[in-house]
Amino acid sequence: MNRKYLRIFTLLLFSMTFLISCDALSLFPTTTTAYTETDSSTTASSSVSNTATNDTLYQLSSDELASYLANLDTTDPVVAATIVMPSVVEITVEYEYSYTSTYRTPWGTTSDTVTNSATSEATGFFINSDGYLVTNAHVVSLTDYESYTDFQYLSRSVTFSFADSSDVYTASIVAYDTDLDLAVLKSDTAFSNQNYLTFFGIDSNNDVTVYYGEDVIAVGNANGYGISVTSGVISAPLRYFEDGSNVIEAIQTDAAINSGNSGGPLTNLYGAVVGINSFKIVTSTSESLGYAIPSNVVMNYLDSLGIGYSVTTERAYLS
Repeated sequence: MNRKYLRIFTLLLFSMTFLISCDALSLFPTTTTAYTETDSSTTASSSVSNTATNDTLYQLSSDELASYLANLDTTDPVVAATIVMPSVVEITVEYEYSYTSTYRTPWGTTSDTVTNSATSEATGFFINSDGYLVTNAHVVSLTDYESYTDFQYLSRSVTFSFADSSDVYTASIVAYDTDLDLAVLKSDTAFSNQNYLTFFGIDSNNDVTVYYGEDVIAVGNANGYGISVTSGVISAPLRYFEDGSNVIEAIQTDAAINSGNSGGPLTNLYGAVVGINSFKIVTSTSESLGYAIPSNVVMNYLDSLGIGYSVTTERAYLS
């Protein structure tokens, strides 16, 4: 063969080989077609739907979502977040309050009435279809001021909104316990087919418990920026803290808990609530020390108020 044609043939062969290898390495873009799966064994589109009959994130009916999750071989934070987020709300509490301030002057002791205002931003979540929510007591009360002389709330308003929504709703304070750091609210608006969370049944005898290293997510209104999700593990199933004569039980987690996360749920990867995020410890020599009120403490408090909720002792999703 003529050397000139041999060189041309060799160059063409090299070019074809290069193009084939580029396609195998995805150097050239390929065209894909978007579609929505309706079969419960597959993940559907993430388009948001406001219809009452469908899950608001996956557009699956409750039965389809339950079937999908029941057939999972493994759990995933994405699945847990999908279950949890429609039930979680951003809470804003606005206060006006007064108290008597006493101070000394060169002419003796003088008392004045001090009037002030404050705002807190935190998290809560629905626990039943009747519109009841739970959060922390320190979200809806000014515990640092309530011991002041003649302290009183002149006004106290609670509003909430869902993730990625500009709609604002009002809620009423049903009860709160500052020793337990728990509060119950009720939405002033009735929502049809409102999503709510199920508690994981950690009983007082520890017959059912969470485990060291168990995966969890924390959902809340971190820094007032809107609902977000962090993940971590159970660092310790139970810690005890003394607050005066009061002993506080808490689950320790390394999931990031920031200002605004107070009152949000700490859940396992099936979306069942194992605790309510409450506080963290920050020092110059420590990090990732977040704490949540165990679900059995929360359920005992709800029982004392006669408020219903759902509970499971199975490590699986319940619709």
